[in-house]
This record gives sequence, structure tokens and C-alpha cells, in this order.
Amino acid sequence: MAADALPADAPGQVLRIDRTMPAPRPFVFALWQKPALLSPWWGPEGHRLKTCEIDFRPGGAWRFNMVKGDDSHWTQGVYHEIRAPERLVFSYRFDAFDIRSTVSIGFTDKGERTGLHFVQTGFPNAEHFEGHGWGSTFRLLEDALLKLHGVGSVWPQLPPDKESGVARDLEAARQRFERERESA
Repeated sequence: MAADALPADAPGQVLRIDRTMPAPRPFVFALWQKPALLSPWWGPEGHRLKTCEIDFRPGGAWRFNMVKGDDSHWTQGVYHEIRAPERLVFSYRFDAFDIRSTVSIGFTDKGERTGLHFVQTGFPNAEHFEGHGWGSTFRLLEDALLKLHGVGSVWPQLPPDKESGVARDLEAARQRFERERESA
């Protein structure tokens, strides 16, 4: 995939969403890093990711194929800024409508929770601006975090130098869970 240029803003077409996620910042950030952690929650409700490719580094590309029934939609982009666990900036291209936009996400520490500050710019018109599925996607992200957390458990405290390994640890836990579920 070629690196996408950052698009110019369409006047009045800037999407802003602020949510509080039910997990500490390193865990929320980690769910954006690997296909196995992102696939369960990405896309509007009712969709699933058939393809999820992530090269999680500045200049690295991502590419997803969201499907719902017989409908298939490709999205792709390039990571422009990654500051774990504080900020993500990536280009976002929705192939069906040739929409090219930029997504910026800030992650703020709120103790056992995380403030997620989402901004998407570059919508070409009001129709595409109003048709986004991010609200549904973030509900699915919240559900994924709650499933990882479990009822009554406590989020582990991570030393600052270990935060970069959170995605690896979550992936190992997910694999153990899948093996246990298959053997049950």
C-alpha cells in the first residue's frame, strides 16, 4: 500500500467524539495494535472483519475488509503518528466512496478508565459525515474491554516500562481463552 497523504478538511465536516472507556489507558491503546485484538470490535454492529492487516508503526499501513451479509467494504490507511499510549493519527480511506480522511485519537489517563478523544476530518459532504459508524464501533470497543476485564477483577498495575508489552500480553490471554473455549 502506498502512503496516503493527509487530506484537507472539508469545512464543517469534522467529526468529534469523546468517550470514557472502562479500562486503563495502556489496555485501551493496546486493542488498536494487533489484528486479533482489533477484529472483535472494529466496525459498526452487525459487521465483521474478514481481512485485518496491521503494520503498527509510523509509516506502516493498515487494511480491513468489513462484511455484513453480502456487502463488503474495504478501508485502509497509513499510520502517521503513534505515541503509546497517548495518541494515534492515521489516514482513513473508505474505498466504496473514495473517501479520504484523517483520524486522530487521544487517550487520556482517568485512573482505571481512559478518556478517548476522537477526531475525523476530511469528509467530502454531509451525507458521508452523518453516515459514519464510529458510535457503534466504540460501543463494541467498550464491550471488548469489559470482556477482557471480567466481572469483579482488578486491572493489573503496569510499571511504565512494561506498557509496550500490553498488546502482546493481551494477545497471549486471548489465545489461552480461545484454546480453553475450544477444549470445553
